[in-house]
Amino acid sequence: MYRSTFSLAIFFALSLPLSLLLASCVGSSGTETSAAHTHGPDADHAHAELPSATPSAYPDRIVLNWAKDPASTLSVAWRTDSTVTDAKAQIAPARAAPSFYTEARTVPARTTTLPAEKVDRANVSAQYHSVTFESLEADSLYAYRVGDGDHWSEWVHAETAAAQPEPFSFIYVGDAQNNVRSHWSRLIRQAYADAPDVSFMIHAGDLINNAHRNVEWGHWNEAGGFIQSMIPDLPVPGNHEYEGYEHWTARDTFTVEVTASGPEMTGTITEPNGNPEPLEATRSGTSSDAASAPTGTWTYNVDNGEYVGTLTIEKGSPEYTATMVSESGAEIPLQNVSVDGNTLTGAFLMEVEKESTEKLSVHWRPQFTLPQNGPEGLKETVYSLDHQGMRIIGLNSEAARNDEDVLATQTEWLESTLKEARQDDEIRWIVATFHHPLFSSSEGRANEALREAWRPLFDKYNADLVLQGHDHTYARGQTENLPQGVNAQSPTGGTVYVNSVSGPKMYEMKPDRWADFEGVDMERGAENTQLYQVVRVQQDTLKYRSHTATDAPYDAFDLVKQADGSNEMIEHDAADRPERTHENTLDYTRP
Repeated sequence: MYRSTFSLAIFFALSLPLSLLLASCVGSSGTETSAAHTHGPDADHAHAELPSATPSAYPDRIVLNWAKDPASTLSVAWRTDSTVTDAKAQIAPARAAPSFYTEARTVPARTTTLPAEKVDRANVSAQYHSVTFESLEADSLYAYRVGDGDHWSEWVHAETAAAQPEPFSFIYVGDAQNNVRSHWSRLIRQAYADAPDVSFMIHAGDLINNAHRNVEWGHWNEAGGFIQSMIPDLPVPGNHEYEGYEHWTARDTFTVEVTASGPEMTGTITEPNGNPEPLEATRSGTSSDAASAPTGTWTYNVDNGEYVGTLTIEKGSPEYTATMVSESGAEIPLQNVSVDGNTLTGAFLMEVEKESTEKLSVHWRPQFTLPQNGPEGLKETVYSLDHQGMRIIGLNSEAARNDEDVLATQTEWLESTLKEARQDDEIRWIVATFHHPLFSSSEGRANEALREAWRPLFDKYNADLVLQGHDHTYARGQTENLPQGVNAQSPTGGTVYVNSVSGPKMYEMKPDRWADFEGVDMERGAENTQLYQVVRVQQDTLKYRSHTATDAPYDAFDLVKQADGSNEMIEHDAADRPERTHENTLDYTRP
């Protein structure tokens, strides 16, 4: 099974590659033509000079996680080159005196060779090592280091959780994905400066853009720096943590269907994967048969104005011809043009990039040491963890939305862990995280199968907070409290759903927001804004605060647990400030 990674957005947005690709826009057949494998223009060698790309005998990319009980364990993974054959880690109770290291114990590491040979794009030869420190004291500060006896990291402080429910806080961020080193770094460092005492950080998928690219994972680690080694990360994979191992180019067909109605035209351009992009156009000048035929020159926009150009349709003898010209000036002649009344159909061929069946990033499991309590085949991407009276549930929405059996497996597992949590008197709060939002705030992202499978369970077991990403906007709303028949604007509503974005890639909000979803209203939204969230958890109160990258408050509410298990929502001043949109801030341009 193979898939195309080419999108119409890329086609219209990239002018220089487009001029090269247009040489293939000829002929009338949609037959796929094989081409040589390619490494593409963004292969790792372009950034080989960055220190984050090439490993050495000294540890780098040190990432702290929890694989087991947070009160008695700490898990850490790190990277070296292949010369390291005896990796180990040391840990000691942290003391004020510099002689603390004399109490250190040594734990041998598990070593994994990065399976870079699976990927046809440039990667790197490296080894990852991991250790889980066990039998630690609860609610205690430790110092650890990793290395091989000759090449050591610095000593790093990390804390275990309390054994009983106690107040704590955590950070939640949406997609980092693009320009991670240059732009996400400021966000995650500001979040840490704002809340340095958090217990962990939740990353709701799309940590990077290209799943297997070594240099991008280097940028993610470099942007977070020492924060990643001191505060446990709880990530879940997004669609950009998945990619095929093999890539090649081949010709593929885009179909065009447009209908003229006087001075206006509407229609679609359908991508090779079947995804339709809306096209709208207005007639330029006049035409002798303007009322009944699509002939003439039209100014078009695709994807709600994201991409623009002109479409010229001429009646020849006897056939029609049509040519699209993109904003960059590239000409795209249509083939197999047919006109029936006021409707034109046609197609164009183009060299597009193809890839084999998507696979989880080869870097994911080597560099993260996460709980192994998820379903078989999904371990370390689906998991649960209990922390001081809260159950955190991580789901793999990318795997679920692409395979009905995987969705069913995760749904069964989800109900089991939700039911177990609600039967445990010590667990007061349930927080779930996954990448694809059940209520999307951007166009063309329905996620209907996920919503139909998982929302009823979150309703049934009164999940408190669901943290998501993917849409590159900010949206927050609350479902109805179904057993009480209370609407979403009531102080005692149901589950709160959030999707957020922490990196610089931004989308526009749907005009109708969440209006097409039943039983939920979007109560706060934002566009064009990098955000982080700090959540402070007490026995009966969960305090949620969202901040911009410049530490300006943007959203704020408390959930107060009632005797019947429902939550009273109390919004604060930040939630009443004007919403940030593309219209009242700078237009987004990819850095």
